[in-house]
Amino acid sequence: MLTGEEIRGTVYLKNSGDEPLKILGVSSTCGCTTLRLKKRLVEPAKKVELRFIVDTRGKLGLIEKDITIHTNTADSPHIEKVHFHALPSGMDGADTQAIFEPPCASCHLDTGIGKSEKELFEAVCAMCHPTVEFNLKNPQALQTMISAGNAHIGMPGFGEFLNEKQIQSLSLFLSKKQ
Repeated sequence: MLTGEEIRGTVYLKNSGDEPLKILGVSSTCGCTTLRLKKRLVEPAKKVELRFIVDTRGKLGLIEKDITIHTNTADSPHIEKVHFHALPSGMDGADTQAIFEPPCASCHLDTGIGKSEKELFEAVCAMCHPTVEFNLKNPQALQTMISAGNAHIGMPGFGEFLNEKQIQSLSLFLSKKQ
């Protein structure tokens, strides 16, 4: 699949219990994943369709999305993982700057307003980088990568959207984690 295309799929939720299964709510990792549940009450031994659409603008490489299903069972919530590969749509790589446009910006940018260091990383970076493992150990190289990005590896440039102090705080936070 090429970056920028929509991925459509279905997760089937089966009630393996003896009582009716009530689906209280469904949510995804971020707003780029739209969910549509066919019905909220599933009789024993029956199943229901949960359709999803993932907007892949700005995504490149192996992508993992979590779909969280809240039910009336004791072990709720349940998490289903959806994996896919987004390949570059051309020689320039992904349109990584698309994450700064609505509706993506509400998750990828707006949550970082006024934050720095760990708080900023958790707000705008952790959804794509769940672990803090980077090959760049030099704070200046990290600042350049955060500011300019690199479309070939799917990294957006935050230089227009984060101030210099925020970018410095992120690079220092990340260089301490190495």
